[in-house]
Amino acid sequence: MLRLLWGDPRFLVMSWLARFIPIREWVACRGNYISPAVIDSTVIHETEGTCPLMSPDQVARLMHANGYYVGFSLRPSILQELLTFAKTTPCYANRNPSQPFYIQHKDKLEQELGTPLLVAGYLDDHESCRAYQHIKHDPYLLAIASQYLNHPAVYLRGELAWGFPAPNTLDDKIKTARVYHCDINDFKTIKFFFYLTEVGEGEGPHVYMRGTHRTRTFDHQRMGQGCAAIADETLVQTYGRDRVQVVTGAAGLGFAGDPYCLHKGTVPTNQARLLLQLEFGITPYRVWYF
Repeated sequence: MLRLLWGDPRFLVMSWLARFIPIREWVACRGNYISPAVIDSTVIHETEGTCPLMSPDQVARLMHANGYYVGFSLRPSILQELLTFAKTTPCYANRNPSQPFYIQHKDKLEQELGTPLLVAGYLDDHESCRAYQHIKHDPYLLAIASQYLNHPAVYLRGELAWGFPAPNTLDDKIKTARVYHCDINDFKTIKFFFYLTEVGEGEGPHVYMRGTHRTRTFDHQRMGQGCAAIADETLVQTYGRDRVQVVTGAAGLGFAGDPYCLHKGTVPTNQARLLLQLEFGITPYRVWYF
């Protein structure tokens, strides 16, 4: 609380008000974004039969309805550049800045630490990757974000991170966002995700609870990000098992999600997962949750 108050009082006020769906929608309605008629280039490519390239307006409408959209595909050259970056740049054990290592040395580091790693992130180093900058400034993704927010999209932050097969306690899962939760970094935001490795049921897929960005009990709205303390099964019983959507796919698959929609990562059980994410909002703040 004090970190938010001293870091940016506006964020503290927003984080309370933006818990409530009517306020979130009122802020979005105050915008008046008009999508460009032509988009010159994009890092997303159309894969016949699997990833038709929808218009930004079509994607935004599906986002409004479901809270997420699955169906992007990174161009192979962009995917390869990101993978090369991940292999040739140090990442940080459990996101600890004092423990850098190269991903190919993971087993050795785990032996030295005497414990398996849960995650490893690149902190802000991904900002130096040219492919990441292409994605960050991609006209197609920016148009989708702006259309969904109904405001010109503002880049907030991004992350490139590994998730590893390892035993996870409930506390571990909460700390690494592997329980159902929502994120509130603005009155409305959108995140783009890209699997940089193949992700099946055993590689820690992302999971959404469809429609919970628009339909939420008042108590759960009031709790905001505190919903992470509610057992997953309790939330599933509250909103319905038929709303659960597990996102699996090949390396390069991309999807978008409203972070206010209940969602979670899952613990890999077979192979490590490399995930890229970028968040866009309406207003930049000096502090944030991630």
